[in-house]
Amino acid sequence: MQVIRQTSFTGISGLEIANLPQQQPTATEIKIQTAYTPVLPWDWRSATGNLTSLNPARPPYVPSYGLTGIVTDAGRLRQQSLIGQRVLTVNFHGSAREQNLLRPSPLLLPIPKRVSLAAATTLIGGADAAIKLISAAHIRPGMTVIITGAAGGVGTYLVQLSHQLGANVIALTRPSNRTWLQELGATATIDYTTALTPQLTTIPNDTRLLDTVGNPDLLNRLAANRPQLQVYSLALPQWQPLLTTQSFHFISGPIWPRTYRQLLDQLATGELKAAIAETVNFHDVRQAYHTAQLPGRRGRTLLAYSSSN
Repeated sequence: MQVIRQTSFTGISGLEIANLPQQQPTATEIKIQTAYTPVLPWDWRSATGNLTSLNPARPPYVPSYGLTGIVTDAGRLRQQSLIGQRVLTVNFHGSAREQNLLRPSPLLLPIPKRVSLAAATTLIGGADAAIKLISAAHIRPGMTVIITGAAGGVGTYLVQLSHQLGANVIALTRPSNRTWLQELGATATIDYTTALTPQLTTIPNDTRLLDTVGNPDLLNRLAANRPQLQVYSLALPQWQPLLTTQSFHFISGPIWPRTYRQLLDQLATGELKAAIAETVNFHDVRQAYHTAQLPGRRGRTLLAYSSSN
């Protein structure tokens, strides 16, 4: 069995493909043939050692945690009816491997027939993070929200879910993404590559800012002359507001399994759309980490572990 390993805190150069012996599930485990894992900012920031205060993993370790796949075997104390099921789940010991052995977990969710394995994979580190931000910011109908990184793996779900709640969505993005994001639910877009002040003049002062980028300079430019701004960030643990009337909140943590089920149902009905930038064979993980960080990407980069997916 092949796995991806992070061998040092040297970023992309520390990634390698390693061979490990095949393992059979114990009585309480299931074996999953991995289909996809997402390439997340958590992965490439951990690879440089920037998240050691949040991520206890130390090299050499297997990166990533979310995955989709097909259950191929089950221990004698697990339900044999699981075999053959397409599932969405997590492995906090590192999911970037051809096969994952997992003990019982509340987050082992069957994927509806109308949802592709690739689409379901985007929920981990994507829609779940968007739900956490929206809940923390108490988004409600008529509220105006600015979303940084609106075309990214989290941002695309923030746009759609905020729009569902009746918010006025202002998406920070490149001009090339404007029409696409408006189709997803953005009320308007702002080009972050040009001067922001003229573009912000018509936006209400009590706007919530939902940050997925973690760029302090960008937050400073957005916060200028907006004394009531409330910032909620997934990507920046600390930021100093410019004014005492402004507020900043770093948001992290899981969502409930039932919420994942609701998100899967919305993918099945078409209420939500998964944005996938590209799928890359896991052997080309260095390429995937590089391209996932390029500006202007639309959606999530996925690693594929089988040519039949």
